[in-house]
Amino acid sequence: MRIEIEGAIIRLIPENEREVSELNSLWELVARCEEENRKLLPLGVYVPGSTPYAQFYVEGLQVSTSTHREIRKIRYVCMICNRMEEYPEDKPTPICCGQPMYSMD
Repeated sequence: MRIEIEGAIIRLIPENEREVSELNSLWELVARCEEENRKLLPLGVYVPGSTPYAQFYVEGLQVSTSTHREIRKIRYVCMICNRMEEYPEDKPTPICCGQPMYSMD
């Protein structure tokens, strides 16, 4: 992608189809028809030769803080010693006193 700077105007000029698609995605993210346009703010530092890219923050964009789904915890009880513990549902059934613990949920 070619970048041209003319005073306060910055032009991003795509040079292939992938860049056209990416520039369109950026345009849709920043340019808002029905509300105020979002701003790109520099994030971190860019030093040519030492940092491979420049980063920008999109002001006003609502992003979810968690990108992974929350794993539910299941309560288990040992019928021999009466010990209770919580384990994530994606883990195998825990063993206590030589036997599998029982799910309470």
